[in-house]
Amino acid sequence: MADAILSALASTIMGNLNSPILQELGLAGGLTTELENLKRTFRTIQAVLRDAEEKQWKSEPIKVWLSDLKDAAYVVDDVLDEFAIEAQWLLQRRDLKNRVRSFFSFGHNPLVFRLKMALKLKNVREKLDAIANEKNKFNLTPRVGDTAADTYDWRLTSSLVNESEIYGRGKEKEELVNILLTNADNLPIYAIWGMGGLGKTTLSQMVYNEKRVKQHFSLRIWVCVSTDFDVRRLTRAIIDSIDGASCVIQELDPLQRRLQQMLTGRRFLLVLDDVWDDYTDWWSQLKEVLSCGSKGSAVLVTTRIEMVALRMATAFVMHMGRLSEEDSLQLFQQLAFGMRRKEERAHLEAIGVSIVKKCGGVPLAIKALGNLMRLKESEDQWIAVKESEIWDLREEATEILPALRLSYTNLSPHLKQCFAYCAIFPKDRVMRREELIALWMANGFISCRREMDLHVMGIEIFNELAGRSFLQEVEDDGFGNITCKMHDLMHDLAQSIAAQECYMSTRGDGQLEIPKTARHVAFYNKSVASSSEVLKVLSLRSLLVRNELYGYGGGKITGRKHRALSLR
Repeated sequence: MADAILSALASTIMGNLNSPILQELGLAGGLTTELENLKRTFRTIQAVLRDAEEKQWKSEPIKVWLSDLKDAAYVVDDVLDEFAIEAQWLLQRRDLKNRVRSFFSFGHNPLVFRLKMALKLKNVREKLDAIANEKNKFNLTPRVGDTAADTYDWRLTSSLVNESEIYGRGKEKEELVNILLTNADNLPIYAIWGMGGLGKTTLSQMVYNEKRVKQHFSLRIWVCVSTDFDVRRLTRAIIDSIDGASCVIQELDPLQRRLQQMLTGRRFLLVLDDVWDDYTDWWSQLKEVLSCGSKGSAVLVTTRIEMVALRMATAFVMHMGRLSEEDSLQLFQQLAFGMRRKEERAHLEAIGVSIVKKCGGVPLAIKALGNLMRLKESEDQWIAVKESEIWDLREEATEILPALRLSYTNLSPHLKQCFAYCAIFPKDRVMRREELIALWMANGFISCRREMDLHVMGIEIFNELAGRSFLQEVEDDGFGNITCKMHDLMHDLAQSIAAQECYMSTRGDGQLEIPKTARHVAFYNKSVASSSEVLKVLSLRSLLVRNELYGYGGGKITGRKHRALSLR
């Protein structure tokens, strides 16, 4: 999906072309005409991007055209970045002595530099023009004023503290709570299974935080399993959850002994969230360790896969159903209509009913569409969403991904790029807000359009993505450390968007297959030495190295465009 990156690139490039430094140096060097030609080309591209974005789903030629256009835009961005860096250097050395010295220095001779840049700008502009002119083959409709500044919305920045109410899960919650409280068996295993987006994790959190459950269990433990069912990692994660600090023990036997010491004689509830496979031998090992708890202890498993639920559960299996039409409509209306007056919402309610039906009772889809429709004020805008061709693109026989794609399509370019970049993280990773903002800033995804610093702008973007359900489980530890996660379907969406730009490896060995188009590469559980493979990626802009085995650790982000950041 080239449009996500392209729309953000086009917006960034237009901002760079209008920067005072480029304007001043361009005027002085006689490059004004080339810069103006580039502006004209990008204005033309921006006008038809939205229409191309919507039509690419059913048109492979448009999708290929957008991809070619994106690659050309990246080259333009690199040239302008080089131009801006050199311009900064030259403008800082304006006194006579330095100008004479620069004149006789080939590396920073302003005449040589301007001749070189004039040729580069001409070449990239001609290549871009040739690709951009192909738009005439697709009958794309220009949309005047359809720019990032017009579509960007700042009204949802309070979403971190205003969580949506949960509808239609009261019965399931009471059923699970009663089962847990009346349990007298030795370590029963309960399971909740159902398709993605139904709210299995949300239901488990409701049960986990229920007052009666807190009083009944002296110890409550929450571990996200995801696709990596490794007995050492899970044992360490359980210890970390109990201790509230990272466990440094590495070998399995001392890990198991430590966990047994912590559980012996205590009635505990362990939630294993988002399990993708039972790995029978490893699960048997872990169960043996967990059996040392006192009578009444229990394990609750959530999974998408029925077979995993049946294999792991020993007591009770709950199949998570869809929301009823009534509950679905209530959830949607709460989000979509918000504080609208009754007369404002009257003519939109019937359209809303049709949109809700398309979501098929899936809470994640309803939330995404509800948050989107809150920003749509006219009846025509609501009808356009209801009749979008994206609904016809069914995947895995679900209504979820079309709804998520619709929500994504309506994001501003900068929000799109910041969201898509999250594909660089592993699925189910807890992400720190400050790390995300630092990465967005280092890669140039954030640019100020108002009088604020970049970090404040990053917080606004983070809040906006959280408010529209693109980031979930936002938590504040009370000391200003804010974390979040992505629902795995949102992560799938980000990966489908940025598959060619973001490459991520979580394995410690094996052959790397980094796409030539990769701009951002991340290694998890991989030695830094092996990252030399990325030198073959000519378009690399950032490199992220993490050793997850020993906790968060340190890492560096480096890039050919002088973007560097050290994370601790």
